[in-house]
Amino acid sequence: MAPIADHAAGSGGTVGLAAAAAALPERGWSSLILGRVANTRVKLFRVDPEGLPEEVHPGWAEALIMIEGEMRMELDGVGCTLKAGDCIRIPENVRHAILPGGHGAFLLVDPDGLV
Repeated sequence: MAPIADHAAGSGGTVGLAAAAAALPERGWSSLILGRVANTRVKLFRVDPEGLPEEVHPGWAEALIMIEGEMRMELDGVGCTLKAGDCIRIPENVRHAILPGGHGAFLLVDPDGLV
């Protein structure tokens, strides 16, 4: 999917996040880049109910903002639950995983230029 166009004066360019998330594949971790701010990207993800194996980012932090649904995560082995409206910052070098069984959608803010 192509990035969402920037708001232009008078365009009223808003994004319906729930509808945009529903258009993403139900399985896999496909994302939609909503935009770039300074040196970061704002990406929309649909939660894959199969979860995401543990990973760690040695050079950057990221933030997750749950916009609908619920998912469980582990950060350095400690569990937490994110529900709609919750936000979490994952510092660099922190092991983290999304556990199976989640549903919904979230925004991810991470450095621009990553794959």
